Amino acid sequence: MNNEKLPSFIPYYGGLHNTIHEMSVAGDTKAKIGLGQILVLGILASVYLTFATTLAIVCATGIETVSVKKLVMGVVFPVGLIAILIGGAELYTGNAMVPSVAGMTGRTGWNRVAYNWVGSYTGNFLGGIFGAIFIIYLTNILGDPFLMTVKKVAFKKVSNPWMTNFWRGLACVWLVDLAVYLAGRVKEPAAKFFLIWFPTMTFFAIGFEHSIVNMFIIPAGIMAGAPITWGQFLWNNLVPVTLGNTVAGLFTVGMAYWYTAGMPVLKKAVEPGSQYVPYAHEDYVHGDNAYLAKTFITGAVLTLVFTALMPGVAALVTYGVLEGAPAMATSVKEHLAPQGLVKGLMVCAYFTAVAFVASVSLRK
Repeated sequence: MNNEKLPSFIPYYGGLHNTIHEMSVAGDTKAKIGLGQILVLGILASVYLTFATTLAIVCATGIETVSVKKLVMGVVFPVGLIAILIGGAELYTGNAMVPSVAGMTGRTGWNRVAYNWVGSYTGNFLGGIFGAIFIIYLTNILGDPFLMTVKKVAFKKVSNPWMTNFWRGLACVWLVDLAVYLAGRVKEPAAKFFLIWFPTMTFFAIGFEHSIVNMFIIPAGIMAGAPITWGQFLWNNLVPVTLGNTVAGLFTVGMAYWYTAGMPVLKKAVEPGSQYVPYAHEDYVHGDNAYLAKTFITGAVLTLVFTALMPGVAALVTYGVLEGAPAMATSVKEHLAPQGLVKGLMVCAYFTAVAFVASVSLRK
């Protein structure tokens, strides 16, 4: 092969080609697991984040200095993501990147990526609702002033402007998936521990928006008596945050590193007769700009359809139809009639039904 045919990429820079290969293999595995398995692992992931978020609230409540309070919350929260990544569980925000890289390399189909997203998101939502019930009702572990902190946090998250929540969601998973990516670059457990810790601490201390954390903390706020409806939670927070989280995982981390690694594509995924440049890893070739454009468009369409189908439809029905789009309260101290669990359980049932359909139709 002549030197002039070599691409301008240096895929072995910093071992990028090895990391993308390993992420692609891991993503393919994630996209193949059964519905029951992914739901259970998704529930576990949310429960771990439930414990981590509750720990952060317990440790930081009562601290008057805002910056110190935020730092303390950030320092203790990463125990949740460490449990997920080292212990093993399915977190949607990580899956916005890992199976997507498998789709970019052609190791798995985008239909399976979509199935993984729906399955893990559903499991996470079920786990978040369970976590809220577990902490607020079953254990009854949080009295005042901790319950007031839960209500204030939930109210603030739902009161943010829609686009603010989108951008905060994007920034959040930029850091969370950076932690996932960095953990995949090393083998030693101690190294993984610290590489997960610092980006996760950063997002939580700053106050960015994580859709799966919000699946616990906002329902917990509703159950604790915050003046928030289920529809307001879904429309004002979960829809824009999910969209921002997905854009970050798929594009700003996953596709960014796949691109800088030279757009590796499995040889078996290349269309017959196509001319591609050999890659640093013998199983791959370099993708071209046409393949990049096709992959970008596929990812963008999948992101929009997923967000519309999952939290979008749930928000439309709950907020727009069942509740009549009520105005937000102006203060966390305002009184609102008890919301109950019916609407939350309806969303659980809807997500589970979509996950079942996705398992039958997309996991092929």
